[in-house]
Amino acid sequence: MRIELKREGGIAFFPGLARPRTVDLAALPPATAEALQREVREARFFEQPATVGGGPTAGADRTRYTVTIEDDGGRRHSVQMVEPVKEPHLRSLLELIQQAARGSA
Repeated sequence: MRIELKREGGIAFFPGLARPRTVDLAALPPATAEALQREVREARFFEQPATVGGGPTAGADRTRYTVTIEDDGGRRHSVQMVEPVKEPHLRSLLELIQQAARGSA
């Protein structure tokens, strides 16, 4: 499974410095890879709509994360998560992806 994370918007966002990060689960410690796989399942990621999160008011300063996951079967799906992401499994998945991306940078 491969996961791509792209961050846009938010305070102090610099587009030129924001590169998508890719996390290959095969390169992660087994416990981390298992936690990510479990959270992908629990979040029902492949069933999510194209955009989730956000609040009652829109704003250019809201941070948006585009998460694209390709599973080992070739299935690929992208979800844009707009802060605040309130669904607990999606929030947890986003946090795990961010941790893994920092660790592989």
